[in-house]
Amino acid sequence: MQTTTNEASARLLTVPVVAQRLAVSERWVWRAISEGTIRAVRLGRATRVRAEDVEHIARVGLPTNREARR
Repeated sequence: MQTTTNEASARLLTVPVVAQRLAVSERWVWRAISEGTIRAVRLGRATRVRAEDVEHIARVGLPTNREARR
């Protein structure tokens, strides 16, 4: 079964949405991305975070830098 573009993009969140879901500031999210604490993907000039990663962080807390880089 193929995933449509809309379904795939629905699973990628913007930095403001990540900040809202984790109840932190956007600046904190950007810092966590730059430090490798939160994994992100670049799509052209846009930065997105997988919804699954945000849900995992919300459930169990932030990973260590070593775990985030896997």
